[in-house]
Amino acid sequence: MVENAAGNFEEHAASDSVRLQRAEAIVNPASGLANDYLNLFNEIVMMIEQLPAMPELIDDILRWRPVSYQEYFASSVLPGRTSALEAYSALDASFRRDFEGVVADLDRRAVGAVVAIRRQHKMHGGCTSTAMQEICARAGEALREVLLKATDLVNHGTHAPRESQQERADRLLYGKLRRFG
Repeated sequence: MVENAAGNFEEHAASDSVRLQRAEAIVNPASGLANDYLNLFNEIVMMIEQLPAMPELIDDILRWRPVSYQEYFASSVLPGRTSALEAYSALDASFRRDFEGVVADLDRRAVGAVVAIRRQHKMHGGCTSTAMQEICARAGEALREVLLKATDLVNHGTHAPRESQQERADRLLYGKLRRFG
């Protein structure tokens, strides 16, 4: 029986190690952001794009609400939620603002799409009309465009460094002087 208990302890320690690795893997080291957050937007895009063919998605779409990165991971059951929140709080302030700006754009576009879908559904009923198909197609395209930016930030951590007005003027002036020199 002691041997069995020791074996169970080793299995438990191994599973804790796997959980810890998964928790650490949730945060992309290139950016300090967790890709799981973008699932919120991937889901609404997929539902919007599929709505004309799957009208039963209407209630889920109409219930959709924006959720901040912090809210998402605070209520998450993912093993890396704490790591994701800690990494987010440690992000470079400029990079975090860039990311939050892209998320704000996603939120605006998603909420706008939901409002347009709600209006179309309320005024004309159904989800398969040509107008609804056009709304969904345009909304999906607009959301995917910004979602691509968000995905790039999460996966690559790239953002343009902010330059002051003086730095920009110097760069532009220096570039022109080099062409004439």
